[in-house]
Amino acid sequence: MTSAARLPIRVMYRMATARHMTELGMAEIDRRLAYLRTQCAADTMIDISVPKEGPGSIESRTDAALSVPELLRGVEEAEGAGYDGVVLSCFGDPGLDAARELVRIPVVASGQSSMHVAAQLGARFSILSPRDGAGSRVLDGPRRYGFHLHYASTRGTGLSVMDLNRDRGRTVARLAEVGRACIEQDGADTLVLGCLSMAFHDVAREVSAELGVPVVNPVSASIAFIELLVRAGISHSRLAYPPPPQREFLR
Repeated sequence: MTSAARLPIRVMYRMATARHMTELGMAEIDRRLAYLRTQCAADTMIDISVPKEGPGSIESRTDAALSVPELLRGVEEAEGAGYDGVVLSCFGDPGLDAARELVRIPVVASGQSSMHVAAQLGARFSILSPRDGAGSRVLDGPRRYGFHLHYASTRGTGLSVMDLNRDRGRTVARLAEVGRACIEQDGADTLVLGCLSMAFHDVAREVSAELGVPVVNPVSASIAFIELLVRAGISHSRLAYPPPPQREFLR
C-alpha cells in the first residue's frame, strides 16, 4: 500500500505506441493532453509520455509485445520522477502485469478499467474494435479479467487505427452502425470503445445518444480509476505482483 498523496496528484499517461504519434505531430499530442485534462479533477496534474521507439499502432499481439520494453521503461521513469500513478494507454493493456511488478505506485490499464465499468452498467457488454475484430485476440481481455459471463461480443468497424484519426464523422456513423448490430444480434446492453484512438475523438456520448445504451470511454474510465486509487492511498498487492529478481534488461 502507498500513503495517500497530498493534492495535487500527478499522473503519467503512458502511450503504448510511438511512431504514429510522431507522424501526427505535436499538435495531436497537445490535443490529447487537453482532452485528458477535461476528464480529470481540477487538482489532478496529467502528463503524456510518448515512447521513443516501438510500433506505430497496436493491432496484433506482435505489436503489443514490441511495445512492452519501452512501456516498462516509461513506468519506472514515472515512479522515479515522483508521479503518483500511471495509466497505460492501449485497450489491450500490454505489459500491465510486468509494469505492476516493477513499481509500487498504482498502474491502471485502459481495457481493464473500461470492462469493470461496463460490467457495472449492464448485464452484457460488447467491444467496438478497429478493423475486423482482431481474431482470437478479442477474447484476451474478457478472459484474463474474468468477464466472460458479461461479455457478449467484439465487432470490428472495418477502420484501421489511423483511419479513425482522419474522419470523425465517419467514425461516429460507423460506430453507431456496428454498435446497433451488437445490441440487436449479440444481446449487448452496454458498449465499450475498444480503441484509444476512438476514445480520444470523444464520441461515446454521441454514439450512446444514437443507440440508447451506455458507451464506455476507456480514457474516462482509466482516469477515474487512477484518481480513486491515488486519493485512497492504495496500490496493487505485492503478493500478486512481487518485484522481479532481475531488472538489468531495462537499462
